[in-house]
Amino acid sequence: MTLENYMDRVCMKEISDVKNKTISDLIAYMYKCESNTFYIVNNQEPVYIFTNTDIFEIFMKNLLDEKIEDYIKKHPKELKKLSIFTNILDAYYFMRSNKLKHIPIVDKNGKLTGEISFKTLSLKVADIVIKDPLTGLFNKKYFDVILEEYNEFNKPLGIIFIELVNINILEGFYGPDKVNELIKKYAEIIKKSVRDIDFVFYIDNKFKILTFNNLEITDKIANRIKSKLEKTEIDGIQVPFKIVFSHVPELEGNILTAVESCENKLIERD
Repeated sequence: MTLENYMDRVCMKEISDVKNKTISDLIAYMYKCESNTFYIVNNQEPVYIFTNTDIFEIFMKNLLDEKIEDYIKKHPKELKKLSIFTNILDAYYFMRSNKLKHIPIVDKNGKLTGEISFKTLSLKVADIVIKDPLTGLFNKKYFDVILEEYNEFNKPLGIIFIELVNINILEGFYGPDKVNELIKKYAEIIKKSVRDIDFVFYIDNKFKILTFNNLEITDKIANRIKSKLEKTEIDGIQVPFKIVFSHVPELEGNILTAVESCENKLIERD
C-alpha cells in the first residue's frame, strides 16, 4: 500500500515559464485548475508550493502585483517531499509529525507526479484500520466497536452470520489463491444483497451482517442471501455454507446474547 495508488493530480508550472508572471497570474492558474495548491517546479522537480493560506496572506498584504519569482525569494519555505513508493502508514506519520496539510509526491527521479492531502491520507488509514484487506469488508476490530456502542443507537438490530464451511479442505485441493477468489466472490454477492447503510464484516471465514431492521426484514434478508449463495458456483466450485440469524429485541434481550446465539447455531449440527 504505497502512495502510488492514492495520490491526487497536481497543478504546476515550470519556474522558467513564470519568470515574468505575477501572483495575480498564479491565482488565475489555480482557479483554472480548481486546485487548493499550486506547485512551481524546476525541470519537473518541485521547488515551491502555494496554498490557499498563502493566497489569503497575499491578499491581506496586497501583493497581487508582485512577481512570482520575487515572492518565492522573499518567502522561502522548506518543501518536504515523499516518494511514490512510500507506505501510506509511514506517510501518515510523517505528515502528522510535521503538521503538513499537503505534500508533493515524486517518482524515483525526483519528478513531481502528484500530491496527497493529510485529510485524504487519514481516510485511507482509517479504511486500513477497520477493513479486511482481502474482501474490503469491515473487520473484527470495527465489529467489536459496533457491539460496544450499540446501546447508543437504541434501534432494533438484525444479526446474520454466514460461515463458509470446509475452507481448509478447499484450500488443500485448490490452493490459497483460488480460495481467496471464492471468498471475494462471496463477499461481493453478500454485499450486494444488503443496503448500503447495513454493516457487513468478514471475520475468520465468517460473514457477519448487522442491519437496523425488524425481525421480519432480517429474515427476508437472510433468505435472499441464502438463495443467491446456493446458486453461486465459480469454475465448478460451490462452497458449502451455513447461515443463521438473531434479533434484538425480538429474539434476544441484548446484542451480546444475540451474537452468542448466532455463534451457537453455527456450531450445531444440521
